[in-house]
Amino acid sequence: MKKHLIFLSLLSVVLLQSCDHVDNPYPPSISVDLDTTIYPGSWSDYVANEWPDLASLPLDDPERNALIEDFTGHNCSFCPAAGIVAHGIHESNPTRVFVASIHASNTNNGMSSFQAINTAQGYTIPFYNNESLELGAFFGTTLVNSGFYGNPAGTISRTNDAGEYFAGSGLWQGKVDAVLTALPKVSIKAKVNYYEAPKHGFFLHAEIEKLDNSLTSDLAMVVYMMEDSVIGPQNVNNVFTPDYIHRDIFRGTIDGRLWGRNLTSELLSNGKYYLDYSAIIPDQLVPEGAPPTGHNAENMHLLIYVYDKVTLEIYQVIKKKFIP
Repeated sequence: MKKHLIFLSLLSVVLLQSCDHVDNPYPPSISVDLDTTIYPGSWSDYVANEWPDLASLPLDDPERNALIEDFTGHNCSFCPAAGIVAHGIHESNPTRVFVASIHASNTNNGMSSFQAINTAQGYTIPFYNNESLELGAFFGTTLVNSGFYGNPAGTISRTNDAGEYFAGSGLWQGKVDAVLTALPKVSIKAKVNYYEAPKHGFFLHAEIEKLDNSLTSDLAMVVYMMEDSVIGPQNVNNVFTPDYIHRDIFRGTIDGRLWGRNLTSELLSNGKYYLDYSAIIPDQLVPEGAPPTGHNAENMHLLIYVYDKVTLEIYQVIKKKFIP
């Protein structure tokens, strides 16, 4: 738990204390606070040569993509089966279906024995974090009748079916297919510029376009930090499995805003919204109390999505790697 608090605190420090006020050249009317010291050189060189002209880039998402949020736990005996289903759906359509494994339960604080550290039993890696627990608590107790009755369960782009957002893994494929065949309502373009030195940090530049003018609710953009293929203990059908491969672990948002940045008029230029971020890649997950093992940019990626603030439906999601 301490590692995750440190990670989020460091992000806050980067965003709030080590920032320069930067004028965005695409378009020039937008300005943001970025940690310009992430770039290994003159910031003017970054602006001149690295800041992308997103209008000239191809679409990341010509069709609508889907996000599976798999609410899981390392001491949940039936959760690995659901994880296999989610990963299989992703593998069948790897450029359009993405998975976020969220370690949380449907309790008042999002925590249960499924996620808790249990050194005596060998479950020592804190896969949960403050934001995963907040999601569990929100869908489990705040949002009445969300359908989150226990682990494993998942949402498919947070689409609402007869009042419920959650479904068992046996229904995920059909729900994913429905999302993939729907017309896109929002388009996302994004560019990640990662620099190993001096801070193993990155800049994210995004362009959002509303394609469906019938959308009247406020929209927001969220950026998940993801870590993939962590070897660690897992309860598999009531058998302690020390070398289980944990995939697509949600490590928190890159800016500490679980519910995202609202797409407001000040971000709008020529009919499109522009958002910019800077952040540091966190250390890899290790057993609680163990020294950090450093970061691994090849093992981490971003999931970027835009959702409806009223219905909660995720209208579009894309994946961006730090090292293609």
